[in-house]
Amino acid sequence: MTSIETVNASRRVLVVDDVMLNRKLAIAFLSRMGWQTFETDGGLAALEWLANNPPVDVLLLDISMPDLCGESVCEQLRANPAFGSLKIVAYTAHAGSDDTQRFLANGFNAVLIKPISSQRLKDVLAELVGSDG
Repeated sequence: MTSIETVNASRRVLVVDDVMLNRKLAIAFLSRMGWQTFETDGGLAALEWLANNPPVDVLLLDISMPDLCGESVCEQLRANPAFGSLKIVAYTAHAGSDDTQRFLANGFNAVLIKPISSQRLKDVLAELVGSDG
C-alpha cells in the first residue's frame, strides 16, 4: 500500500446515483484510490443513509434522480448544521456553464461531469480534501 492509499484508507465517500453502472464506475475508481465507498440509488435513500451512519468526507451526488433530485438533497443537507463540513460533488451529465454556476451557488463544492475519468475524479477530490484525492 502506498502512502497515498494509507492516507485515503480513512476517507469515506457515499456515491448516490439511480443508475447502477454510474455508481459502479465511480466506486471502482474510488476504491482504486483507497477510499472506503458506500452507495445508494436515490436522494431519499441518501438522506436516510447519512442520518443513520457514521459521517462521510464526500458525497458524490447525481442531480437527476426520480425520487428526490440532487439539488434538493444538497439543499436539505446544507440546512442541517450536522452536515456543515460535508463536501458535496454534483455528479451529472447535465451541466453547461449556467448549470455549473447554479450548482456551486446552491451549496455544491464541485461539479463532476459524466462520464467521469479517474484523473478528473482524483483532481476534484484533491481540491476538496487535499492529498491526491
